[in-house]
Amino acid sequence: MNIILLERVEKLGQMGEFVSVKSGYARNFLLPQGKAVFASKENIKMFEEKKSQLEGENITRKKEAQNLADNIKFKEVVLIRAASESGQLYGSVSAKDISNVVTEAGLSINKSQINLNKAIKTLSYEDIYIKLHPEISIKLKLNIARSSEEAKEQTKSGKAIITTEITGGDIRSERAQKDARRFDKKENLTKTKNESEQKLETPINDINDETEEKKIKLIN
Repeated sequence: MNIILLERVEKLGQMGEFVSVKSGYARNFLLPQGKAVFASKENIKMFEEKKSQLEGENITRKKEAQNLADNIKFKEVVLIRAASESGQLYGSVSAKDISNVVTEAGLSINKSQINLNKAIKTLSYEDIYIKLHPEISIKLKLNIARSSEEAKEQTKSGKAIITTEITGGDIRSERAQKDARRFDKKENLTKTKNESEQKLETPINDINDETEEKKIKLIN
């Protein structure tokens, strides 16, 4: 499908360029969000007539976005979520969750401005990118932790806390420890059961010998 870009689209082109894209990408993303229009004769004529106006509006929005980026007073956002010691979240964190916490922190955005390919399912301390304008993005730290205290520790260490240290210097997740204990318990139960069965079981040869001995005594 041939379209005209009404703004810069990353990895696709600049404002005013004629590009060819897949129909689904155009209908589901570019057209609904006002990033492009069909490259029809009417739209080509309209764009040529309004080109100067559109370029002026784009310059204004870009300046506003740059001013906003320069005056952001926070560099990190924190999300508190329940998770196991291995770092697995009981649920996930989506672009909408991130946009909500960023908005609460003082920067009003929507989920489409978050550059996130898939939901986050583990504790995390990582960079996220927020698009304020097609040509301007900002970088923030996303801190997903189990508590405020743990979030502070992650900020200090610069990484997510996903393991616990146990005696002997061995570092294993709580889940791994539980699995190991469960396996050991099961193995011990199986061993005990087998030993009991062996004690109860009498060899067939012994039974036959005992029967023959009784027969001989009766004959005598």
